[in-house]
Amino acid sequence: MSVIEKLSTISETITKLMNFVVNNDIVKPDFNEYLATISAKNQRNTNINALIIPYVFERRLTKERKTIIQLFEENTKDISKQEKEILKSLSKSFSSVFEIRRVLSNGFELYNLVNEKMYKVLSFVKMNNFRGITPGQFALCRIFEMKNEFYLIEITNVLSSINKEEVYKYAIAKIIEKPEDAYEDNEKKQEQIETLVKNFGIKFKECFNTNEVITTNIYADNLINLFNAYCDDGIMPDKEDIEENIKQVENNRYFTVSDFKNSYSDFMEKSLEGFASHSSTYDIGIIYDEELGLFVLPFYQTLCKIYEAEDYKTVQGYKDCIKSFLENDKVPANIIKRIAEKYNNFMERTNEILQTNYTLDELLNYYKQDSVEKKIYSSASVLYASKIFEEMMNTVTVKEEQKHKEGIDYSNVGRNDKCPCGSGKKYKNCCMPR
Repeated sequence: MSVIEKLSTISETITKLMNFVVNNDIVKPDFNEYLATISAKNQRNTNINALIIPYVFERRLTKERKTIIQLFEENTKDISKQEKEILKSLSKSFSSVFEIRRVLSNGFELYNLVNEKMYKVLSFVKMNNFRGITPGQFALCRIFEMKNEFYLIEITNVLSSINKEEVYKYAIAKIIEKPEDAYEDNEKKQEQIETLVKNFGIKFKECFNTNEVITTNIYADNLINLFNAYCDDGIMPDKEDIEENIKQVENNRYFTVSDFKNSYSDFMEKSLEGFASHSSTYDIGIIYDEELGLFVLPFYQTLCKIYEAEDYKTVQGYKDCIKSFLENDKVPANIIKRIAEKYNNFMERTNEILQTNYTLDELLNYYKQDSVEKKIYSSASVLYASKIFEEMMNTVTVKEEQKHKEGIDYSNVGRNDKCPCGSGKKYKNCCMPR
């Protein structure tokens, strides 16, 4: 089969899939609700078609959380063997942020900023539709692989090279949102992350003598900084420094923390401000999972208290707390398993509170299907291995340090005093010359 014939067959299959979304009795109502949610209910058909693509690849329906492609296969008669191959490949498509390296006669050479890999992709449409797209620009694209060739499904946005900093921030936000995108199609990157996770796991245990540290958001940043410093320079932090940053909240309770709601455009700056900048005080678990890496989990101790307390109703917000951990994609199945192993009453109490009748496996398959089916490293571990994250953090850190240090007198500051820059860290761990 020629390249043109392949492209035509794939394009026809995608068209059938899109028609299924707008006509199927199960999918159509959900798609209309999706359009209403994003305020796109009255869009023209051409614009609706553009919205179907992300819907198809990101939505799950029914109690079994089936993908749109699975529903299409189940509800469509006479699907050919070739179409089934195409659908299988489409189900593994991914969206990412790319730097355009070359414009070809039939596609592009793209560098994926998220997983640091080059791709040569073929386009379904004529290249004259991409007039104005040039090397050096950045594009948000969805691509997929079939029989060792990559195909471009869509380009949703193109940005100039002068927007590099904003593009990098967006790419990092995508890593945080879906860390597996940084390594699933790059074996070398996955090997790098796996080695890093093992090495950091050893260092975490050496640093804290445990793989689970509980403190409050006021002190969590300091503990994380002590661990990072140990990983960077190999100097073990003083035991006193660790102990003075392990604190307990007066009362474990779950509530909504508005400070978590930051846009990707300012999350780098917000992350530097840290948890201590939040207006409320709450407990935080700094957990190291030997398989998946470092997790920083707000309200982890509060969740544990629900299973420790004789009367769980004494823990304010107990139901919302459980639901937040189950429904949060950033909390993998491993963390839920950890808690289930700690508390024999985990499933009995969870079922009572949620009014369900799950086994642990059923609970995990329903709420944590992605992390049950595949290994998803923590966002923190993946970011440690990201080149663009390192570059951006260096840039932002320099800007913040320059801003903080202007006009500050360091002449009479002791090495164990709080740094006058306002970071909350000791002078020796902050602005003291090394």
